[in-house]
Amino acid sequence: MSRRSALAGLAAATAVAAAGCSGGGDGKSSASASPVRAVNPNATEPFTGDKKSLLLQVMAHPDDDLYFMNPDAEHIVRSGVPVVSVYVTAGEAVGQNWIKGMPKTKPDKAAYSSSRHQGLRQAYATMLGVDKFTPWQKSVIDLPGGVKAEANVLSHGNLHAQLIFLNIAMLSPGDVRIPFLWEKPGLEMRSMIAADSPCQTVSKYTHDTLVDVLAGIMDRFKPTVIHTMDPDPEFQVHDATHPKDNDYGSCSDHRDHTPTALFTWKAMSQWVADATKRDRKAPPFTTTSFRGYYNQRWPHNLPLDVVDQKRKLVNAYGGDPHWECGNPGGCGDYGQGGDRSMRNRKAWIRSTHYRYPGALPATSTDKAGRLEAYGVLGTQAVRWIETSPGSGRWASPQNLGGGPLAPTLSSVKDSKGRRLIFALRFSALEGQGRPNTREIVMLEQRSPDGPFKPWTSLGNPVRKEWRGRRVGCPAAIATPDGRVYLYVRTADKGLATRVREPNGHWSGW
Repeated sequence: MSRRSALAGLAAATAVAAAGCSGGGDGKSSASASPVRAVNPNATEPFTGDKKSLLLQVMAHPDDDLYFMNPDAEHIVRSGVPVVSVYVTAGEAVGQNWIKGMPKTKPDKAAYSSSRHQGLRQAYATMLGVDKFTPWQKSVIDLPGGVKAEANVLSHGNLHAQLIFLNIAMLSPGDVRIPFLWEKPGLEMRSMIAADSPCQTVSKYTHDTLVDVLAGIMDRFKPTVIHTMDPDPEFQVHDATHPKDNDYGSCSDHRDHTPTALFTWKAMSQWVADATKRDRKAPPFTTTSFRGYYNQRWPHNLPLDVVDQKRKLVNAYGGDPHWECGNPGGCGDYGQGGDRSMRNRKAWIRSTHYRYPGALPATSTDKAGRLEAYGVLGTQAVRWIETSPGSGRWASPQNLGGGPLAPTLSSVKDSKGRRLIFALRFSALEGQGRPNTREIVMLEQRSPDGPFKPWTSLGNPVRKEWRGRRVGCPAAIATPDGRVYLYVRTADKGLATRVREPNGHWSGW
């Protein structure tokens, strides 16, 4: 091979790795890509009324929820909130469910996928407080685009769980993987049939099909809480102190986690846009994105008793080759069973970190003495306000628009008493080689307790699109001299700042 050919091959491989990590694009439009249906930042339709709570989780692989979304998920479920967990890929990997001491056999991807499904049933049965081998009701559900998927349902008293397996093969014909389905137009992936599955149909997925399927699931179950993976994970320098392990390229996460999160965020935006247009009301839900493999890099943050709580579920999922669970494909993902999750030096089980951490909505009072609070609902900014001073009763949330926004706001009052709200907006979530950008935005009252001006973009302190996605949610401080200081964490893990003068003029980043 010539030096020029070798360099060209290296450049191509690097570009693929970067795309898998960033899920970014060059901003060029694609003629084959469909128009994006997304939240209108200026839409302020009221939210739908009170309804039953439901937790929806979207994961790339079986066990992402157990490692990265717990203990939050278990606490919500045990409080009586039904859960619907969606697994995008079949998780079949190399197809070998093997641990030391077992005879090695030929790879069987259908059986391995089935064993991971069984492991999840064991884990969720344990979560619901019943025997891990309790039978589930299995069925096939119809989803948008002619897609069919396996659904498993189990109830125990007031506790309910439903598992939906889209079962997209991690490697589809033509060497197509989930990162490519997000990034490149015109590609197609296919589901695979897990052993002993009631779903015997191979479904085809384009980029738009997967978005439509996830948005359709959201519209069917109407969740009030959505758990997603990390759409914009940290970059990581790999050296002797920080081995690459399961990271992909320069990205501190699995190559499937990132596009799955991006598909989920795009589906949320589409669902909100479509439901608002159809119903003239917006769906109310909160969102939490969880860090994945980056838990390995950050300090452990869970008490030992909580770690033990996670361990019990992971152990039930991992299972054991000697168990008799009634599933011919296997009784769990054996590599995760026993005490292996605790001995793993990557220690994912010892932490749960949010991608967009921040304070809970803080209350203040208006001129009439009523409490008010600001937060994010349905990817849009909202204001809650007390019906009358001291009543303890809250009026329906007021939709302030601005979406799709990350889950955390920063809210301050300037020296004149005007409310300023700062947020991180998913300014573009297109994929397929089109823009995938983030920006800091601001909403400002015209006068104290008065109406708000239109949303204003404050840009992004990081210019390059693929690095600009790594910024954090903004934090603001108002000082007695009339200035407002705005801070944002950057892709380099530093801080960028802008300062608003008393006359309203902003400095540059």
